[in-house]
Amino acid sequence: MKRRAVLRTMVAAGAATAVGLGMSACGSASQQGSADHANLIMTIWGSSNDTKTYQQRADAYTAQHPGVKVTVKNIPVDNYDQQVDTMIAGNSSPDIIEVNGTDGPSLASRGVVLDLGPKIQSAGLKLEDTVDAARVKGYNLKGKQFALPDRGGNLVFYYNKTMFDKAGVALPKAGWTWDEFTAAAQKLTIVQGGKTVQYGVAIDNWPQAVESVARSFGGTLLNDALDKPAIDSSQFRGGMQAYYDLAAKLKVSPTMKDYANFGQNVNRDALFAQGKTAMIWAGLWDVPDFVKQGLSFGIAPPPTVDPANPTMMAFGTGLAVGSRSKNQQAAWEVVKYMFSADGQKPIVTNQEDVPSATALIPEWEKSLPPGVSYAEVAQASNQVFSPQTPPQGAEIEKQVEQDLYPFFTGSASIDQATSTAAGHIKGILAGS
Repeated sequence: MKRRAVLRTMVAAGAATAVGLGMSACGSASQQGSADHANLIMTIWGSSNDTKTYQQRADAYTAQHPGVKVTVKNIPVDNYDQQVDTMIAGNSSPDIIEVNGTDGPSLASRGVVLDLGPKIQSAGLKLEDTVDAARVKGYNLKGKQFALPDRGGNLVFYYNKTMFDKAGVALPKAGWTWDEFTAAAQKLTIVQGGKTVQYGVAIDNWPQAVESVARSFGGTLLNDALDKPAIDSSQFRGGMQAYYDLAAKLKVSPTMKDYANFGQNVNRDALFAQGKTAMIWAGLWDVPDFVKQGLSFGIAPPPTVDPANPTMMAFGTGLAVGSRSKNQQAAWEVVKYMFSADGQKPIVTNQEDVPSATALIPEWEKSLPPGVSYAEVAQASNQVFSPQTPPQGAEIEKQVEQDLYPFFTGSASIDQATSTAAGHIKGILAGS
């Protein structure tokens, strides 16, 4: 599943006032409704395969509980936030809402979704028995669980096996160090007649790669309390400088100016697909595209500076229960079923995405093309992290991307760019 290209702040006139400012606990008796008889609306975004898969999972629940019907409503991704808010403001809240870890906290802070903690406790669920603990934290705001993890996956490191073999360089593996990585990138870069015809790696300002690299150096965007910026720390700055130097100093990656000269829609993914770079940071959604290109490639965890630091941002989506739903109990039962391994099986069989249920990962691995192994990534599961974000998370992410852009284009130093970003983050957190 591709993360939404631009993670937006939820917007709808008056929605914050109408809905409230805090996450809702269980609703009134009339809102709880019957667990056995209900017609539910579930909102999602994505492809036709996403619609088919979610509906198939919902129908599997209905087969066991004939009194509960679920209609999956696929909303175009660019309008998803606004339409969900409009439904809520119009007193027709979705019963089940697909969320991600960046926009979800905004919903939770405004009381749009339920705090599922009481229901989880009542059901005797231990979420970590089904999914990695890091994924659970990604849908938690100030100790309250606003959604259950559903689809999974995380950032990985792609490498071109053919290029590595020709250069006589050992393939990346779990625990690969930053020094080993940069040495390999230099060996894999080919310059002919003063022109680079093969890059060792391709970097850009993709926020998920930026934060994953920063984490590997011990840096974070915000402090642990999520109330102050940490982007101006020496760890974050050191990580970004090392990342940027791959292009500016070591010349093993294209610069942002190079990308502009390559033509429209040419990014690191496209360069890898074209066989013009040996390595990239990317998501698992790229596997089908690279297979179509006939590439011989592998995936591994990204390089790390300190084994104690994570390197792979968790992706995916979660499922929340609308606080204004009149069928909260039935909605919860459906979400609980979809959280289970049985409820997630169609994700695998339809090749929709990576399931969050760890028990299904071996089955999902079988869907990978011949020669592509998930073993190195699975071995480094402790390197996965889900960044917890405040309600303003989407706004902060967008602002940080803008503030770091001058650094990535060479028109500002890392100290200047991160100081600017820190100032903007303070203002966003303060509500100014």
